[in-house]
Amino acid sequence: MIEDKEFLAKSYFIQGIKAHKNNDLKLAKKFYQMALNKNPNYLEVNLNLGILHNQLDEFSDALNYYKKVLQTNPTYIDALYNLGNVYKKLKQYQKSINCYKKVIQLDHKNIAAYNNLGNLFKDIGEYQNAMNCYKKSIQINQNNVVAYYNLGSLFKELGEYKNAKNCFEKAIEKEPNNLMLQWQSMNIFPVIYKKYSEIENSRKKFEDKIKKINELIKNTYQYSNEHLINSIMSSTNFFLHYQGKDDLKLQKLYASLVEQLTKKIYPNLHKIRKKKNSQKFISIGFISSFFREHTISKLFKNWVIKLNNNKFKKYVYYTEDKTDHVTNYIRSNVDFFYQNTDVNKLIDRISKDNLDLIIYLDIGMMPKIQILSSLRLAPTQCNTWGHPVTSGFKNIDYFISSELMEKQGSEKYYSEKLIKLPGIGINYDLPDLSKIKKKNTQKKSNVTAFLNLQSLFKLLPQDDHIYLDIIQKHPNSCFYFIEGIKSSMTLIFKERISKLFKKEGHDYKKFFHFYPRCSQDKFFQLIHDADIILDSFNWSGGNTSLEAISMNKPIVTYPSNFMRGRHTYGILKFLELEETIANSKQNYVDIAVKLAKDLNFRNLVIKKIKTNKKKLFSDRDSIKFFENLLINELNIINDIKTTLN
Repeated sequence: MIEDKEFLAKSYFIQGIKAHKNNDLKLAKKFYQMALNKNPNYLEVNLNLGILHNQLDEFSDALNYYKKVLQTNPTYIDALYNLGNVYKKLKQYQKSINCYKKVIQLDHKNIAAYNNLGNLFKDIGEYQNAMNCYKKSIQINQNNVVAYYNLGSLFKELGEYKNAKNCFEKAIEKEPNNLMLQWQSMNIFPVIYKKYSEIENSRKKFEDKIKKINELIKNTYQYSNEHLINSIMSSTNFFLHYQGKDDLKLQKLYASLVEQLTKKIYPNLHKIRKKKNSQKFISIGFISSFFREHTISKLFKNWVIKLNNNKFKKYVYYTEDKTDHVTNYIRSNVDFFYQNTDVNKLIDRISKDNLDLIIYLDIGMMPKIQILSSLRLAPTQCNTWGHPVTSGFKNIDYFISSELMEKQGSEKYYSEKLIKLPGIGINYDLPDLSKIKKKNTQKKSNVTAFLNLQSLFKLLPQDDHIYLDIIQKHPNSCFYFIEGIKSSMTLIFKERISKLFKKEGHDYKKFFHFYPRCSQDKFFQLIHDADIILDSFNWSGGNTSLEAISMNKPIVTYPSNFMRGRHTYGILKFLELEETIANSKQNYVDIAVKLAKDLNFRNLVIKKIKTNKKKLFSDRDSIKFFENLLINELNIINDIKTTLN
């Protein structure tokens, strides 16, 4: 009888494995339970049930099965390893670390444990420990492509461009047909440039990589849909856009590459969608990765929630899982709110909702959005300036911009048809400044505090001389910056500035100060305590400039040719404040120095901001213009003018 039970348990277990491999989890679970009924201490069955429940995100059950295995055999490596994976998902990081370390103690050459331990260290910001794990994994197996990929991704996150590039290229040598490796290698850019020549070199490399991947797709075997999706989901070309160049050609090449892949995955979602006949409502979808406390929501949430409910049905699709009070506020003020991180589920939901119009708020920032925006999910599809660069996608019809932020003839920089809303085109709420502490007027100093509000990756080496130029005319100057996302990025920027200042006989540390990245309230305090805001060239402040204006801060700006370098220019033009808009870099320096030295001039500018800024915030006209655009100009629905006006 005992032998029969063991035989049946093994038979059920084998059938469970077959169902599990076929992804029939319900049937697999049934067979595993039948096996346990015959032999409750069958360790392999308990292990597989743990794996199954982990797949179903039923983590409590998964933990119980793994622990049951380890109670019988504390050195069962597979159970320890999988237990570590579950603890990691539950963010019980120390328990996860302990599990992986036990695996490594039992098996010094367990590459998977080293890689997963490295990934965990990376997630919690222990970068050196992560690096050591990946390097140990490579030391064990020189052909370990996963470890090279992970190490390259870590270097990329730290802004260590050359090291990242070398890791991906080593991995590509071993697996030249691995599309994900090629994709990651294509999208590596120096986050902080040491010198101007790096910009052109990286653009050339990017274009060459696009050609290489095109050849790969054309000449090699068919990739699975899963591999194609994972490749596109691995990265975007985000940092290409911060080089101060006309990106239209490269954007179209990159978009065409994405389109090639998504046509293979979703062949039916590249076809023209017919406009509906006239109806009572326009169904409009807003898609973003940032429906939370974020610049995108600050700029555009009122487009979403303040549209006329009698004319529009508002659908929101949020592609990330972070939520906060802003998420809840948007959710409660729209007709339909759908949140999911699974790109296929997002596509399915958007398609079923049968929208008239989609507006993407931030194409180019997150990988999922570049998949969605390559598809035809509505008859009319728009991009806007949440990430102010042309998408290059054939299925994006319009780019909704601002009349004041576009230069005459700027249509040539867009693959979409350019639409310019009057003014700055958005309805922006006055920031809550209630937690700001008043400046201590007792502490008087003749040093002028200049503050740059932008991320360090927006500051290019060809513009660094302006700080020296200001110092030569006004030695009592200090320049304040926000530290980079990673300390390695800040270090590269400091080294660049240090070399420039050293050539002129200056110690940059005397003039440059760096604030740690901080909360919104502390950020507002930094702005409040500054004397003058120095806008960055090539990529101008938008949200941050609006915040500075709310605090009556003078901003010096020099607009570029591209919309992304003209946000502050448009804001100041809207305020009829042209005194601090420069027409050259030298003029920029002169205005900054005049604001520092001439208090009458500075006070005149501040007074003008105080008088005019009311019309900048919660501008209801901008919503009316936006509604008029949607109803009358885009011709979203047949005969729409007669039905909705």
